[in-house]
Amino acid sequence: MKKELKDWIVPWLFTSREYNVGILDKAMENPGNARLMLNENPIPPSEKVIEAVVESLRHGNWYPDSFLRLRTKIGEMYGLGPDNVTLCNGSSDTIDAMMRVFLQPGDEFLLSTPTFELFPPRAELCNAKVVQVPVREDDLNYDVDAMLNAINDRTKLILIINPNNPTGVFIDDADLKRFCETGVPLCVDEAYLDYNPDRPTKADLIKEYPQVFLSVTFSKAYGFAGIRFGFVLGSEEMIAAFNRMFLPWNVSRMAAAAAEAIIDNPEEVKAKVEHNNKWMAIFSEELKNLGLKPFPAHGNYMLIDGTMTGKTTEEIVQAGLDNNIFLKKIGEIHGKSGYFRVTPGTDEENERFLSFIKSYFR
Repeated sequence: MKKELKDWIVPWLFTSREYNVGILDKAMENPGNARLMLNENPIPPSEKVIEAVVESLRHGNWYPDSFLRLRTKIGEMYGLGPDNVTLCNGSSDTIDAMMRVFLQPGDEFLLSTPTFELFPPRAELCNAKVVQVPVREDDLNYDVDAMLNAINDRTKLILIINPNNPTGVFIDDADLKRFCETGVPLCVDEAYLDYNPDRPTKADLIKEYPQVFLSVTFSKAYGFAGIRFGFVLGSEEMIAAFNRMFLPWNVSRMAAAAAEAIIDNPEEVKAKVEHNNKWMAIFSEELKNLGLKPFPAHGNYMLIDGTMTGKTTEEIVQAGLDNNIFLKKIGEIHGKSGYFRVTPGTDEENERFLSFIKSYFR
């Protein structure tokens, strides 16, 4: 009997959540709008990065190698060797691969809520169960005890984003160790750590806990969201597993050349971090003056609690759009609407955002 196409497709494809990137099409159609919604870096790549990419194109007819020199440089940044590093096409590549490395149908993936919305769909596409534990209501910190209590024999992967997205909160070192001690594979996502030069990486954990790995991206502080580059840090055994799961040549010569150029030019990243953190401090002060509650800005995003105003998230985001500003919609947290998120843009975009909130919330 002839089947419909849908009958050939794995059924969990249709029940998994979707990570919708339609906002990017809207942003491209409206270039005059401030792009303050997706944790992008507003400062474009330097000429050094551009020149490195152009030079790499001269060998664009050759397949990429394993980029040993680049992996060595990255390893040295963390006191590790090149075999503790594997490269990827942005951390979304890692998110997809880690699910397929550890999860079989019926297994459980444990994380908090709210979180980066790409994680649950990729686990569900492995026909795994997503177990999300709400952050604490008072301070939006990880509810560590509740998460640990949710672990069972089916728990095969745990996620800790440090600092968390979208709440901006760091997990205490002692609490992070408690997750490590469970023996369950643990992803520590350090996508936003570069905005906190006073905070050390947790890369040393992989030396003591072979089931722990780190996910790092250049999409944020490095400004490579469109270039697509990231890496995984782990034990040699862990990295070998990811290398098997990643597609061959998942990182282009151009992305690798850009990455090496910016690693060799740390002042570029420093300037981008300083721009972000300067505006985060300004945003925080102005939002507090308006009676809103901004949460700690430890990345290039700030979660804002506007529930006390009586305005819903949808109303706030739409008002921003009416003023040519894209803001990030945040779902209800503990049953409350009125949360939204903002990412610093250019100076002009940031001034526009400040004018908007002062007008809208007064």
